[in-house]
Amino acid sequence: MVRTLEFRGMKCRQVGGSGLWASEVGLGLWKWGDPSYDGSRVGDHEGFKILDRALELGIFFWDTANSYNWGSGNSERLLGRYFRSRGKRVRDRVVLCTKITNPVREEHEEKADFTPNQRGASRGYIMKAVDDCLRRLQTDYIDLLYLHSPTLDEEGNYETPLEETWGALDDLISQGKVHYLGVSNHTAKQIEEAMGALRKVAKDASRRIIVVQNPYNLIERNEVSKEEGGDEQAFLRFCRERRISIVPYFPLASGLLTGRYRRDNIGRVGGKLIEDGLQERYLTDYNLRVVELLDDFAKRKGITMAQLAIAWLLAHEEVCSVIAGVTKMYQLKDNAKATKVELTEEDMAAIDEILEKAKTSE
Repeated sequence: MVRTLEFRGMKCRQVGGSGLWASEVGLGLWKWGDPSYDGSRVGDHEGFKILDRALELGIFFWDTANSYNWGSGNSERLLGRYFRSRGKRVRDRVVLCTKITNPVREEHEEKADFTPNQRGASRGYIMKAVDDCLRRLQTDYIDLLYLHSPTLDEEGNYETPLEETWGALDDLISQGKVHYLGVSNHTAKQIEEAMGALRKVAKDASRRIIVVQNPYNLIERNEVSKEEGGDEQAFLRFCRERRISIVPYFPLASGLLTGRYRRDNIGRVGGKLIEDGLQERYLTDYNLRVVELLDDFAKRKGITMAQLAIAWLLAHEEVCSVIAGVTKMYQLKDNAKATKVELTEEDMAAIDEILEKAKTSE
């Protein structure tokens, strides 16, 4: 049973087995930073306006990472400048989520060499990386810190003993620098191993993994398991039984599920999907057939494709927030309305039928 509250008309859900709440529609800040040199699409001027409007709409669950925009750190720096300009009252209203494991360049560095100790999951790296995050974000605490990916050697073994990794993360909670812990890009087996290590080193039972951030959308359903030939339902059941929430990334399949890309306009349309070189992954005949059918379904419901994609994710009780990335104000406003969309069991079954029908369409 999903526990919900409401803030400024936005529904909020409890995150995993914790006391933390997240707005059902969140904000992903992957392509935010300094467009003049880091490959981002949103800078301070437009970004600050979007962030102000997000809070007005009740969207307070904001997601970034130390290494977004090719290791520049500039997504965090933009947020830091925003918090400095708006003050502590605004900062305390936001649930600020960031991630570590990857190396990060100094400000305005075009490239950098990193030693093996400047990335990964060792105690030394984790402690310094979080201090660097706090400096860039211009805050003294991170609400939710993710271990971005498991750090494995060529044979698939952990480079750093898990007890060292999770002992360091537990210490950060004791220091007040981090309030909650999560993982990203982890399989069920890796989450179970991390949970076991944390239980060994944690100061008390409240120190637990409350969320996993994996790819998940209605067109790539098994990707959420992060396993070859993964099983969507098995992963959802795993998270449900362990009271771990899911925060999907790529919820709109890099823009495919906005309806922007069609078979008759490929080559004329830009956007994140094209800029990031994801055509081969997303612009398949099957996916484009699905888009056409889903667009018809969305129009019958009186909603946009993006709202349908977000509402479909929120129909799963395991999902606590959908952190769709935006680069324009209208996208933010459109996404916010998805929290009002109710998909019935019949609607969910109809979507499943659409996915099957697309497999047999010519």
